Amino acid sequence: MSSDVAPGTPPVPMLPAAPPLPPETAGPAPVRSRRGLALGLAVLVAVVAGGGVGYAVLHGKDGRTDAKPAATPWTEPTPTATKAFGTRSGGSHYGSPRLLLLPIPGGYLPGPDVDEYGNDVALDAEQAQRLVKGDSRDMSAKERKELNEAVDSLHIESAGMRTYTQTGGGLVVQIRIVQMRNKQAARAETDYFTAFTKAMGVFRTGPKVKGYPKATCVLPPAEPGDALDEMTCQATEGDLMVTMTADGPRPLAKSDAVDLLRDQLDRIKDPGMTV
Repeated sequence: MSSDVAPGTPPVPMLPAAPPLPPETAGPAPVRSRRGLALGLAVLVAVVAGGGVGYAVLHGKDGRTDAKPAATPWTEPTPTATKAFGTRSGGSHYGSPRLLLLPIPGGYLPGPDVDEYGNDVALDAEQAQRLVKGDSRDMSAKERKELNEAVDSLHIESAGMRTYTQTGGGLVVQIRIVQMRNKQAARAETDYFTAFTKAMGVFRTGPKVKGYPKATCVLPPAEPGDALDEMTCQATEGDLMVTMTADGPRPLAKSDAVDLLRDQLDRIKDPGMTV
């Protein structure tokens, strides 16, 4: 696969100014709906800006995992001498997304299913594009057209998802990788995610990922009395955009989740001998 951006690929749009948050309505809003308000605004601006992946990061489908746990643990295949996965010069990756994804480490079990995709899946280009575009039924025709054009410009080639449940801790983590030929857009989308969540002024800053200064983690506004918390992180390695979501009881085990993300980034940064 070529790591060059196809001729005529449109540039990634500049980040627009974030809109002001609407005034609070009378009475306390449910926790999830108030969080949905902030993320909903992120969706709107991402679509207007042409940030299709920004949309997907925050609203890939409903962004939630089902309660049903996995039946069978996945074990990591042993790479052969033919190098089943790895990194080419220039940062493009080869191999199945399942091999690029972090295997289930010690202290974790396979996690719950993600919508209809299951808890451990590799998607081809067409399936990955559908995943990134998400459920756009509530969008206007104009917004849907802009979203589709933005995602198409990324030249998505594949995607993979895996979920992890911490034994005894209640932490549930989902890691999603999306591979695209437009590496410039992959990096710009992560930069966009960082700038936009900061500009919104409502997200809590998450922990840093050691060794990966460009990776960004944020948490939604804290709600008094809420027993659960969540965190979203995004990073880019070459032609792979990595999104991690973590959910669990308060206080959320943020450090444990970030450790998983760091291990994932280490794996795709140098998963074997670079060729």
